[in-house]
Amino acid sequence: MRITPQDIHRQEFNRSVRGYAVEEVDTFLERVADELERVHQDNTKLRDQLKGLEASLAEYRRMEKNIERTLMAATQASDDMTRNTEQKRDLIIKEAELRANEIIQEAQRRRDGLKGEITNLGQQRTTYLTEMRAFIQAQLNLLDELELRGYKGPPATPRRAPMEPGGLDLDVKGPGDPGHAPADR
Repeated sequence: MRITPQDIHRQEFNRSVRGYAVEEVDTFLERVADELERVHQDNTKLRDQLKGLEASLAEYRRMEKNIERTLMAATQASDDMTRNTEQKRDLIIKEAELRANEIIQEAQRRRDGLKGEITNLGQQRTTYLTEMRAFIQAQLNLLDELELRGYKGPPATPRRAPMEPGGLDLDVKGPGDPGHAPADR
């Protein structure tokens, strides 16, 4: 049987000769009734709070399920995107490797062509230098021959001033002139 604070307030006891002091019992019953009233109110508040918490818990569980579904969908989408990205990456790498090979082959063809040109130019240079040396030697031989025959050259003409720095001085020096380099024979 449940006891309410009102039950305690209304409770009356039979009196006996050697019983308890009535005022003390009444005061104690008042205090018990007040405390029971407070406990009852606290209990009511706690039940209300429990109902609210149970409702919140149900809402959170519903939200948790939605989040789990969303997370699973996001994970699936992420996996799909990763797969697609990896496929695209692989395709780009293959295309880049093919293009790189084409560029390398073209560069090798150009290198080989340039090597041939360089070799050809080197041969032309050697030929030119050989011909130029032969021409210069022939001219020196001619000058030596003319000198041996006593040729003095054309009448003296004033020498031209040398060209500005970096220019060429085309005055030819003979074997008897100072600064003339002897020919290799």
